[in-house]
Amino acid sequence: MLPNTHIDELLDTERRIVRTGATVEEYLALEEEHYEKYEFHNGEIISMPGGTSEHSQCNAALTALLFFQVRQQGNTLFTSDMRVNIPTYNRYVYPDITIVRGEPAFADAKRTQLLNPTIIIEVLSTSTADYDRSDKFEYYRSIASLEEVAFFAQDRAHAELFRKNAHGRWEIVEIENGVVEFASVQATISLAETYPKA
Repeated sequence: MLPNTHIDELLDTERRIVRTGATVEEYLALEEEHYEKYEFHNGEIISMPGGTSEHSQCNAALTALLFFQVRQQGNTLFTSDMRVNIPTYNRYVYPDITIVRGEPAFADAKRTQLLNPTIIIEVLSTSTADYDRSDKFEYYRSIASLEEVAFFAQDRAHAELFRKNAHGRWEIVEIENGVVEFASVQATISLAETYPKA
């Protein structure tokens, strides 16, 4: 039997293409028929990998710390079950956490395809960190409503925050005193609370 760390690594790398040349309609029909989650990347349907315990714990901590702050301001926090539509790149993805300032807008009557995220948060896995911080970040930046994107390490007290400035350019924001400040929704995250064992 493999050590737990090796099992986690295998679970973390199960992201695979299950179909190519698919239409959006075929992708959405597949999601309706199966309990699994899939992403859609311009004709490719990709299965979502299982996560590591560190990834799950970090994601849970962030959700717990942000949920009531966000709701008190009249905004909405979605977990990784909410699909985000990225029309510019013909993609549907599942960020770890999505926050909407004001009223969420959806592309469908069932309210499963979010159009107007204000903040997207990703917890970085070993196998997906490069993709999340490069290609996927590029896709995210094409969403007009998006104002902030944060990347949190899954296994150490580290975060990066990017914010769109008044000129529409994306800038990295300095994390001061271990506190991540989401200015767009007036919410903060303490790295010490997110990673209590660090």
